[in-house]
Amino acid sequence: MRKLINDPADVVEDLISGLTARNRELARVTGRPVVVRARRADGKVALVSGGGSGHEPAHAGFVGRGMLDAAVCGPVFTSPSVDAVQAALQAVGEDRDVLLVVKNYTGDRLNFGLAAETAQAAGRTVATVVVADDVALGDTAGAGRRGIGGTVLVHKIAGAAAEAGRGVAEIQRLLEAFLPGMGTMGLALGPSLAPGAHAPNFDLGDDEVEWGLGIHGEPGRERGTAASARHVASRLVDAVVTDRGLVEGDPVVVLVNGLGATPPLELEILAGEVLAAARGHGLDVRLCWAGTLLTSLDMPGASVTLARVDEELLELLGAGTDAPGWVAPTVPAGSPQEIPVDLPDPLAELTGPEPVDPAVLDALFRAVDAVGEAEPRLTELDRKVGDGDLGTNLARGAQALRAHREQLGSAPDLHTWFRAVAQVLQHEVGGTSGPLYSLFVLALGEAFAPGERQARPEVLAAGFQDAVARLQELGGARVGDSTMMDALVPAAEVLSGTAAGELDPHRLVPRLLARAAEGTEATTGVVAGLGRSSYVGERAVGTPDPGAVAVTVWLEAVLRPWSGG
Repeated sequence: MRKLINDPADVVEDLISGLTARNRELARVTGRPVVVRARRADGKVALVSGGGSGHEPAHAGFVGRGMLDAAVCGPVFTSPSVDAVQAALQAVGEDRDVLLVVKNYTGDRLNFGLAAETAQAAGRTVATVVVADDVALGDTAGAGRRGIGGTVLVHKIAGAAAEAGRGVAEIQRLLEAFLPGMGTMGLALGPSLAPGAHAPNFDLGDDEVEWGLGIHGEPGRERGTAASARHVASRLVDAVVTDRGLVEGDPVVVLVNGLGATPPLELEILAGEVLAAARGHGLDVRLCWAGTLLTSLDMPGASVTLARVDEELLELLGAGTDAPGWVAPTVPAGSPQEIPVDLPDPLAELTGPEPVDPAVLDALFRAVDAVGEAEPRLTELDRKVGDGDLGTNLARGAQALRAHREQLGSAPDLHTWFRAVAQVLQHEVGGTSGPLYSLFVLALGEAFAPGERQARPEVLAAGFQDAVARLQELGGARVGDSTMMDALVPAAEVLSGTAAGELDPHRLVPRLLARAAEGTEATTGVVAGLGRSSYVGERAVGTPDPGAVAVTVWLEAVLRPWSGG
């Protein structure tokens, strides 16, 4: 089983139990799949909505002050029964007027509609608003437009209006005036898998997406490709603008809604592109939501809703609520905002009367090329024992250094040159590697006196040993902890105690590289004591430490002229 459920047959019951157990403001109707406000809000219109489960946090997550009074939870992707809707109508108080918010699916309309007629026949005032905001199929579908992501905005407007004491007829008129200006279109990047199912209800090719699907995973407008978030945003916004007749200058709100498996990182990227596309149409975006509000189980993808608003609607949409599933809106800026910060330019001091020592420059770019070529290998190793970012981080630093190759060709002295290289690494390389490599290079540079331009072997050897010692002091790792130090410390020990006259690179370099390789190989059979590998314990045994492997990669490249290889 790859879902956090108990029995697939009990998912709705378990959902209701979990939601009402963690929130004392919510309760359930005994024996019925209905979530209600634990403290009945008498004296105002009662709002009731619902539908099939699998769209969480809709609909039960929107029960609370300022939104719904009750949500009826049908089986996954299936309308609730008439009896369940009637139980909700009774639970909110039989003396209260009720507004039903129903999505335009045949099952929902039939079951909520029959419950409403039964209540009306008994003398209750029950009004209904049907949400049909899907623009993908337009008016060509025989059953009409589907109710999808924009439904949650209807919940919010109606809830705030009811909380303010407005009557049921007034709220119904308000929503019926709002709905023609609201449209939604979705995009699936893949299918969802229902609890207990062995296969999804549709398949997509590796480069395919489904444009304009419904919230139950039913087919949409067409199957095609999506080149980028910008492409997706432009197409979804264009579809809504065209269908709803939105024009330049219209005040609108925007909802970017995740369908269940879309990470916040992607939703924020898409939201930025959606706002840009809306501005491209001349729309005045007043409020924006980016979050997971009405899903299709674990479907990767998103829907985009645009709705024309006025000041009254904006006030209702921005009103407070304690519904646990609601996401507060933000007020968009006209464009991405920036605050300038004056950080030092790492290359500002790289001016000198002549090129820096060519041997040092060549060694740097041999290392840069080697790290770039090793990125796939380092990434694969790091996926096994860490978070998979080592190769990418080091390659990013290598790319940054390569981009500044011309500027790095000159400097007043090697002390300044190494400091500039360290700052480039500090600015570009993230994770643990960035500060460690930056400190290592900085320590190498500090071995050279101001004004010194030639990289004498004895100075490099002393700087290398000091850099390794400072890394140990900063990071706390020792040989045997399965980190980069398992390669660096043995290499430094080869140089330890060697007098300046004994520094024969052709004799020392093969030993140094061999010791670094032996130290790296030794990490294969130990449980890591520090670093990312330590998080996975014995599962890392059998894989060499990626940080130590990276050291052997660039060391071999730097020292290749003297290695005999």
